[in-house]
Amino acid sequence: MIQLSNCDYKDIIGVVKDKFHFHNVFVYSVLELNQPGTVFVNSKTDPTAGIIMNRGGCYYVFGDLSDSNFNNSLIAFLQDRSNHANFYDLYSSSVDWHLFLESALRGEVVQLTRSHYVLDDYDQSNCNTELPAGFQISKIDKKYYNDYRTQIDNTYDLLWESDDDYLQNAFGFSIIGSNGEFASVCNTFFIGGGFIAPDILTLEKYRNMGLASIVCTHFIQRSRSLGLKPYWDCDAGNEASNRLVKRLGFVKVGDLPILWWHENKDVISNYLKKNNYSKG
Repeated sequence: MIQLSNCDYKDIIGVVKDKFHFHNVFVYSVLELNQPGTVFVNSKTDPTAGIIMNRGGCYYVFGDLSDSNFNNSLIAFLQDRSNHANFYDLYSSSVDWHLFLESALRGEVVQLTRSHYVLDDYDQSNCNTELPAGFQISKIDKKYYNDYRTQIDNTYDLLWESDDDYLQNAFGFSIIGSNGEFASVCNTFFIGGGFIAPDILTLEKYRNMGLASIVCTHFIQRSRSLGLKPYWDCDAGNEASNRLVKRLGFVKVGDLPILWWHENKDVISNYLKKNNYSKG
């Protein structure tokens, strides 16, 4: 496999076509240099296949399967744990790629199903942005960003080079409780190709209060004002996330299979149980 330089990413955009007709926003974010990532291809002068990897563990295999040397190198790369963080999500540009990778990595990965949604039309008249007493909403600034990545989700260290990088390329909103702690947050997960993918988290003790809908509404309104189309994907078994996205007015594009590897088998087992996958 040949690693491309950032300046060469634009040359493969025509090859990166998703036969599922879904939008994996993290792919655009890497190719447009909005977020850090790596691209490997089978040929620098005439690439017909490759893999795009964002630093947060999302991988996308594209092109055709005719280059057996590349295919073998790709499988060896994926099987070498030193090439990854503690997990990866493996997306494919075609059914053929998915079946090939599933067979080659059998016993090492599990198949998950992701539900994809897009927000084309948006009726603001039906949106509720009134906060319960004792809460306030704030746009994420440098302090909130650093508090969030250190207190809540340290994977943001992988998604963005720095707080300045985040603030230059992305945005988010947070609902803060009366004690000053995060209650519900809607952040930019990926951005590129005219799309923006939100990342939503509500702390358990603040759930069932309508906070997620409110913070997402602010995020959606900001996205629309910037000419960005919100695009949402979540596990098909995540009932709360699927209910929320429909309530916000998103339309389902469809379900997409991916392959997931994690170094901790207990994490896999717990995830499958939580998201309603059958034990068989």
